[in-house]
Amino acid sequence: MANMNFSIQPEGYAPQEVDAYIEMLRAEYENAVAWGEEMETKLKNIEATLKDAGLYVTIEDENQDEVIAQIFRQLTETVSHTKSQAEVRASEIIAAANEKSRSIIRQAMTQSVELRTENTTIMENLKSIKRMIEVVLEKGIQ
Repeated sequence: MANMNFSIQPEGYAPQEVDAYIEMLRAEYENAVAWGEEMETKLKNIEATLKDAGLYVTIEDENQDEVIAQIFRQLTETVSHTKSQAEVRASEIIAAANEKSRSIIRQAMTQSVELRTENTTIMENLKSIKRMIEVVLEKGIQ
């Protein structure tokens, strides 16, 4: 902006150039205000999110480095706690899945034994029926 040069006319600076420059400055000012409002909204959202997470700090604190360090410590503790809870829950899920799989395997083995026993009985019955048929056929042929 400091390097802005306007054409000089007999009655002063060229009005069209000055008007265009003023319009550009107005647009930049409006953009800056909008950006500032957007950043303020984001900051309020961040503060609300931190408050919801139990991180009660304000961005206006004079010692920003300490505030950032405090937030980092609290987030690290939260992540560590959440990770520990997830590991415990994962162990519980794995243990339950292992028990369920053992139960399914036991049921399958029991059914397998029952099926083998039933199959053996059926085969013995078939052999008996075969022998009876052979006997009947032998008597019928003679």
